[in-house]
Amino acid sequence: MDRKTILLVLMAFLLGISVVFLWSQMRDMIGNLSSKPVKELPVAVSPVPTSPPAAAVSSPTPFSSPSVPIPTLSPNPFSTWTTYSNNTLKYRFLHDPVWNLTTQSNSTNVQGDVSSVGWPSINVSKLTIVATDISDLQTQVENMFSETTTQVSIGSNIPAVLLERAASPQSYAGKNYYFLHQGNTLLISLNDTGHTEADQIYQYFLDNFEIY
Repeated sequence: MDRKTILLVLMAFLLGISVVFLWSQMRDMIGNLSSKPVKELPVAVSPVPTSPPAAAVSSPTPFSSPSVPIPTLSPNPFSTWTTYSNNTLKYRFLHDPVWNLTTQSNSTNVQGDVSSVGWPSINVSKLTIVATDISDLQTQVENMFSETTTQVSIGSNIPAVLLERAASPQSYAGKNYYFLHQGNTLLISLNDTGHTEADQIYQYFLDNFEIY
């Protein structure tokens, strides 16, 4: 083998070795790349918007009720009433001074304008009935009128017998109060009862009736 041939064989051998070496290196590089984890790229995270600070809650304004006008009180309808005293039979009562008041020996009558109604009409009189006590008086009144009566109290705790009169075509309804005082039987007669205004007047009269 001549020298030229030997040199070609040697170059071919070196070239083969170089190719094998390069292939080996490339294979190692590819293996390393496939075995390495893929590095994830950072994901841009948008910041979560924070709520703006809550506005300061103002203290509630104290509730103020609307001004309510104070009603004007009606004047007392009985404030002008005056006192009548019967010093013979020892009783007294209040009455409206505009009413007509008349007296006789054993009775007192007060009467308002009865041109359209039968009230106010009040009579206080002495009767001839003689009774020992209020129960005896009640029995006598019931026997006299054949009506049921009721024991009540008038004025300053004065025991009395109440006889109510029903209305009829000839007369108004009314109430009679019989009571004893200083050995006498007295009667308070109220005419045309059963009306709100009349009954208020009569009740005020009875509440303020006194004996002495």
